[in-house]
Amino acid sequence: MGEQEIREALAREEREAARLFRHTRETSRLLQDAVRKSERNRNKLLSFWRDLSALLRLLRAWKNKTYTKLPKKTILVALAAVIYFVDPFDLVPDVIPVLGYIDDAAVLGLVMASIRDDLEKFQQWEGTIEL
Repeated sequence: MGEQEIREALAREEREAARLFRHTRETSRLLQDAVRKSERNRNKLLSFWRDLSALLRLLRAWKNKTYTKLPKKTILVALAAVIYFVDPFDLVPDVIPVLGYIDDAAVLGLVMASIRDDLEKFQQWEGTIEL
């Protein structure tokens, strides 16, 4: 699984994220699924738990319109990462022990790097970090 494959998979999910952008009920369901999956697999996700939690909080705040200082591209990329995370049959199916979450971590890492500034501003706004 190379970076190019991850980027292509993420691009597919961005198309779905663009559709979800205007459907708050479906977005709510996606975020609920992601929270359930992350809670259920917390011990497997320790290395990127903090980033995933921050990403989910950011998307909830955007969806609830309590934090609106986000570029549309940031929202779409973040939604795409969550769609990828929730999908049990992505590049490496989640049922494969250990390896099933490596691709999720790779996608999340790529997304986190691309939205780091917006995520840090959000965390400062919510009071979880100081800049």
